[in-house]
Amino acid sequence: MKLKEKLFMGIDIGTSGVRAAVFDIEGKQLSLAYRESPMLCHETGMGELDPELVYRSFLDVMKECAQAPGVDSRNLAAAALSTQLFSILAVDRKGVPITNILTWADIRSLGHAELVKNNFDYRKIYDSTGCRGQHPMYPLSKILWIKETMPDIFKKAFKFVSVKEYILNRLFGKFVIDITDASTTAMFNIHNFSWDEYVLEKVIGIDKSRLGQPVECNFILQGMRKEYAAETGLDPDLPFAVGSGDGMLANVGCGVFDDTSMSCTIGTSGALRTSVSTPLLDPQHRTWCYCFTKDTWVIGGAINNGGIVLKWLRDEFKDQFEKDAGTAGLKNIYELFSQYAEEINPGSDGLVFLPFLTGERSPGWNANAVGTIHGLRLMHGRKHIVRAAMEAVMFRMFSVFEILHELSGNTKRIIANGGYVKSKIWLKMQADIFGKEIAVAGASEAAVFGAAYLAMFAVGAIDSLTTPLLPMRTSEIIVPSQQNHLIYKELYSNFKSLYGKLSQ
Repeated sequence: MKLKEKLFMGIDIGTSGVRAAVFDIEGKQLSLAYRESPMLCHETGMGELDPELVYRSFLDVMKECAQAPGVDSRNLAAAALSTQLFSILAVDRKGVPITNILTWADIRSLGHAELVKNNFDYRKIYDSTGCRGQHPMYPLSKILWIKETMPDIFKKAFKFVSVKEYILNRLFGKFVIDITDASTTAMFNIHNFSWDEYVLEKVIGIDKSRLGQPVECNFILQGMRKEYAAETGLDPDLPFAVGSGDGMLANVGCGVFDDTSMSCTIGTSGALRTSVSTPLLDPQHRTWCYCFTKDTWVIGGAINNGGIVLKWLRDEFKDQFEKDAGTAGLKNIYELFSQYAEEINPGSDGLVFLPFLTGERSPGWNANAVGTIHGLRLMHGRKHIVRAAMEAVMFRMFSVFEILHELSGNTKRIIANGGYVKSKIWLKMQADIFGKEIAVAGASEAAVFGAAYLAMFAVGAIDSLTTPLLPMRTSEIIVPSQQNHLIYKELYSNFKSLYGKLSQ
């Protein structure tokens, strides 16, 4: 098979759904498939996914992409995984789940995160792992929560694994975890690339044998179980690179190779990230630092509440929004939200939305934060609430950008990717709030493309993880309005002040 004929598949297992795409060697997307994953939230703080449903969606999107018109599955040369970070589930010796997948949004381990803060050297944990281990987002506290609240499950668990490890074990019968995914557990040492002895021995009390084998992102598995190869139509010997985290591969997919560029992703949550050649930690522990390869780290900050805020509005007031969308001749409610926002002035006429529906991460790391709508008057309607929610998410993203710029200071451009790039008004809000040009990523699915790009590297189709391809070129530049920036500068100050008062 000639190089120009080779095809590469990227699969992204996100919090809200699973998507896959096939690309040629130049980065042209030939197919795309998606399945939504409903989050289970039956009690306060719960944020779980059904592992069987996620796995079936994973198989479905691979099959759909491989069999799409214009794709010859015989030309598939490699595949790679991009996955949500911070996931954890317990499995028995046969790899069968004995819990659901606990996602970053599950904060039932809040008390155990406080236990880490109050009883252990959380500064040492941050310095070793790059993670703020005293936050319930991390698997560290979730395992402690399982240990205390489900002792029988804890004893029965053969391993505690990420969603990626669970899927790869079902496909290939091996528990391996890439060093990025490992370094987002608050249990992995980002300096020596191994499970951290202090955390395992002193904090959790487990042996490393109950965790997966750390490998690099280009580590290849082959020999897919025949029943799954037959179901998906893939060659069982197709090289499958374990891949990396969705945020890191979004960086790659956007062409962020060093700290002169920063990727900005808003999907279910939101994050800003840049790449550095040595671990870069914040003395105030406001940001995180994870491994990508053994000579590249990614620093950044993430917010809990990105697109999940608009999804909540969509679901809770669905009937009225669907009626409005139908009247306006729009395809979906998110298009309606963008239209609403365009009709309202910057600042939403004094309405302030604090978007903390699932607590918060960077930069304040307040897992107890709750959502608030402030300044509500008779003049305000649902259009104001939608715009205020979109502004609120972007204010939180800007709070992360401020910290990263303080630490690195080299960023010359911000590259937008993720679901929010479909909304021109949301991009315009970002440009106006940040006071900077926002470049839109050429790849519509940056993390999926990043995974396919990694697959290319894993089998030697490209020379390095810094080889530029066409989708890494930006497709559009959003220019800020200086007038709106001045308005937002004052509003941002008020937003922070209100958050500070309500958080006391």
